[in-house]
Amino acid sequence: MQLIGIKMDQYFPDKELVFGVVSGRASTAINRRLYRSFRANDIPLTPEQWMVLQYLSYKDGISQQELAKITFKDKPGITRMLQILERESLITRLADNLDKRSNLISITKAGLAVHQRARIHVLQTMQTALRGFSEEEIRIGEKILKKIFGNLE
Repeated sequence: MQLIGIKMDQYFPDKELVFGVVSGRASTAINRRLYRSFRANDIPLTPEQWMVLQYLSYKDGISQQELAKITFKDKPGITRMLQILERESLITRLADNLDKRSNLISITKAGLAVHQRARIHVLQTMQTALRGFSEEEIRIGEKILKKIFGNLE
């Protein structure tokens, strides 16, 4: 198997390792492209921050713990990210009335506006990344990745 001029068999004789390397590189490439696109268009987000706003745009008022689980962030990591988003007035954090130890996170109007601006660039990036794939290939790829996540949970 060859990947961008690199003969994979030479470095990864175990075929199972190739998928992890290729999927990791694809993820890194997508994130880099998004980061550059956001910066070029004065969108004050990282791809990870956009993911948080994306989730909040569908399910607002959720706990910090739920966001940490979705983004695969540890508690200090999600806390730092949310502090930045809050400082930029893109989210609010309010104590949960039922559990004072928990914060509920909501997206603000400014957060929704930035999210919508960024969403265009995310869609363009994903269209570029998936160019040349059939709908069936995309469904199969999604099924494989979901199965991997399920196996590792």
